[in-house]
Amino acid sequence: MLFLTPRWTRDGGVATHVVASAAALAAHGLDVHILAARLELNEPISGVTLHQAPRLYDVQAPPEVRLGEAGSLVADVVHLHQFDNPEVVSFLRGAAPVLISVHGYTACTSRVHYFRPGQECDRAHGPGCVPNLLLRGCAHGRNPASLPAAYRRTTAALTAIRSADLAISYSSVIDRHLSVNGVERRAIVPLFATVEPRTAGGHAERRRVVFAGRVVAPKGVDVLIRAAQLVEAEFVICGDGRQLPAMRSLARRLGVAERVCFRGWLSADELALELAEASIVAMPAVWPEPAGLVGLEAHAAGRPVVASATGGVGDWLADGVNGLCVKPGDPADLARALTELLADPARQQAMGAAGKRIVEERFSADHHVAALLDAYRSARSRWESANRPPASAERPHAAPTGP
Repeated sequence: MLFLTPRWTRDGGVATHVVASAAALAAHGLDVHILAARLELNEPISGVTLHQAPRLYDVQAPPEVRLGEAGSLVADVVHLHQFDNPEVVSFLRGAAPVLISVHGYTACTSRVHYFRPGQECDRAHGPGCVPNLLLRGCAHGRNPASLPAAYRRTTAALTAIRSADLAISYSSVIDRHLSVNGVERRAIVPLFATVEPRTAGGHAERRRVVFAGRVVAPKGVDVLIRAAQLVEAEFVICGDGRQLPAMRSLARRLGVAERVCFRGWLSADELALELAEASIVAMPAVWPEPAGLVGLEAHAAGRPVVASATGGVGDWLADGVNGLCVKPGDPADLARALTELLADPARQQAMGAAGKRIVEERFSADHHVAALLDAYRSARSRWESANRPPASAERPHAAPTGP
């Protein structure tokens, strides 16, 4: 099978997932080829072959040039990640079924799909989005001049997804987003932890809240820092992003800088240790988190999660069972939940254990591969049916001969 992806690396949730998914498929005996515009990960993975196509995103070039050497590969299926060009999808479907993984709100011009914290958008992409982008603030940006181009890119991406043999999502909220936008051929595939879980002790003696993710507005890091004013605990921010300087400044202004540690980007092993040593892993998102992979990775390490009740988090987080749900964008409610759980190490342990069971029963690498293989078979069956030559017209019976 052939994966197409912008970059072969481990510097974000989607990119890390692509590497882990390819490795999991290869571990099950499949021959996986990767085509990326940039190859930034030098770690060899048995069963995974890398190909580079520097012009993959050159929209002026014809598909065969954009695909480079991998364009001549004979694949059973082609699986696209963060690549949704209609022309290339059509070209690839001439030789093999094409699946597109939809990791977020691709059919949304702003790509974040909410008006304000807790108020998710439920409309389909179309002309009606224009007044919402301009008047209701769902663009979440200060440069309206960029919106027409973004709207056109979204239209093209949705055309590509609709034309694919199957669209894969990783949560019920993204599946619903696709359904609203008229994508009929869909499948949900469960995520799995992309870092090797670590274990740690001493949780009864520490009060540590860990955040892991991009430091950008939708992730709600500012909400967590404001909640830190009301919670006696150490706060660890793992990640990098364009809001990092602003969040450092906010921590200083609010007088919590001594208790808020910004760790920056971490390797997989370093992140696994931070998650294992957390009393609680916090996910204070203000947007509808598409799936919440960090929560699954926290549960794989046996730690509880406090998360905003929005987006795909509800697929794996049951309030009061394996963590606590809070109001999106509400520092006081987040502080309340953190304080409640920090005061009860035994409850932390019980919730973490419940989360670990949920991961083992529903979100393991084996579950991911099994669902993905089912999706591949389904896409190939549909593609073969669509490309099967029409049955020959029945030949008329010959007129009888002889006396």
